[in-house]
Amino acid sequence: MIMVSERMDLFHTALDYFAEISAVPRCSGAEERVRSFFCDWAVGQGYEYRIDRVGNLLIRVPASAGFERKDTIILQGHMDMVCEKNEGSNHDFSKDPIRLFTEGDWLKARGTTLGADNGIGLAIAMAVAVDKEAIRPPLELLFTVDEETGLTGASALTPDFFSGRILINLDSEDEGVFTVGCAGGRDSEIILPIEHEPAPGDSTFISIKVQGLAGGHSGVDINQQRANAIVVLAQLLNGLAGEMEFLLASISGGSAHNAIPREARVVLAISGPAEVAGEEIKRLAESVRGSYPNEPGLAITCENLSSLPKAVYAKASSAATCKLLAASPHGVIAMSAEVPGLVETSVNLATIREKEGGVALLFSQRSDREEGLRLVAAKLEDLSERAGASITTSTGYPGWRPDFNSELLSRSKGVYRKLFDREPKVEVIHAGLECGLIGAVAPEMDMISLGPTIENPHSPRERLHIPSVERIIRFLTTLLSAFCRE
Repeated sequence: MIMVSERMDLFHTALDYFAEISAVPRCSGAEERVRSFFCDWAVGQGYEYRIDRVGNLLIRVPASAGFERKDTIILQGHMDMVCEKNEGSNHDFSKDPIRLFTEGDWLKARGTTLGADNGIGLAIAMAVAVDKEAIRPPLELLFTVDEETGLTGASALTPDFFSGRILINLDSEDEGVFTVGCAGGRDSEIILPIEHEPAPGDSTFISIKVQGLAGGHSGVDINQQRANAIVVLAQLLNGLAGEMEFLLASISGGSAHNAIPREARVVLAISGPAEVAGEEIKRLAESVRGSYPNEPGLAITCENLSSLPKAVYAKASSAATCKLLAASPHGVIAMSAEVPGLVETSVNLATIREKEGGVALLFSQRSDREEGLRLVAAKLEDLSERAGASITTSTGYPGWRPDFNSELLSRSKGVYRKLFDREPKVEVIHAGLECGLIGAVAPEMDMISLGPTIENPHSPRERLHIPSVERIIRFLTTLLSAFCRE
């Protein structure tokens, strides 16, 4: 067999495919155009495809000659991406291509998320599928929709949509790491009713913004002690409430349930001179910044508004909002007693929005134990009740219990060891993977998750380690050929 390391065309094919994918808009819930791209590609290659009722796509790739009777292997990933951009960016995710550039060994995007999560996984699957030198069994490329907003595509899968019972998920983000288990999750939304009143005529309106945070994935990065912009804003409001009177005029922050908020903003109606308020906010900002030494980009800005709101929250509503924010949980709740260093249970205070005559707070909970999810949900229900708010909790998605005796895992470890002369790391992650839902649909499925190295997914700081793509392709083609040597 000709190895990929001796034939770099397959590596470049994957990068070329990723560039083509990046040119097609594909935010969660709007995968129509990128699905059409994959369908056109399948037709061009002479591959059959099918689409289910929610838009998931399955492409059948024939085996190499002589290996048609081997077990079918599924290469799986999701078509959507988290669409995040820096404030001030004029990028339109509904029509603009992601602007790629390289910096050393890294591939990045200008001002937006890169979409390597999970675009590079799909590109790798495509490259492997067109490999004319390959020795491989039959493949099924299973590309799902709407993974990032709740794994809704995977949750709609039926066991008759695919035939394979060996699955390689290409949605992991550390080359040299095999993931064999993941957390389950659910979302809760608390809506606090708000009463408005006319803005006081003698008020000074100021805008406070929290910006420049690292953000990141609300699962895998939740233990990194990264600042949450909404939490920072809550700290500022709590400190300010002890020094002066104010009313809220508007508040917002965060962007997605699975991203640690990087930005948040509040508009306040202040009683008293603007200069005094500005100095007090500046003092509080310096104190809060000192609590986050690992966030050098944290910026807290304050400015007077020239365009004045016509209404503000009533005094009781302003106080209730600030109190709810101050009491809202965020971060690691418990560490695993079974796997050293693994977060067992966490909650992400993901977004705050004005909605339906109230203020809506969205919390994303994760745990590798169902009891952990129930515990957090109960705490949020209690918080909601005490605040006089309503709460809705989703049914969520299941976790993926690890099988350390998996035949696929054993074979993968052997191939990796032979190729790279070192042991791969095997881990369970504190994030949701579609494997949990697929395993619920097909309990006999043997699964593993892997991928090239991606840093800071779900944020504009996302970047892809280019050399790791070549190693994943080399590993994957060798692993597939190993299934033909039985």
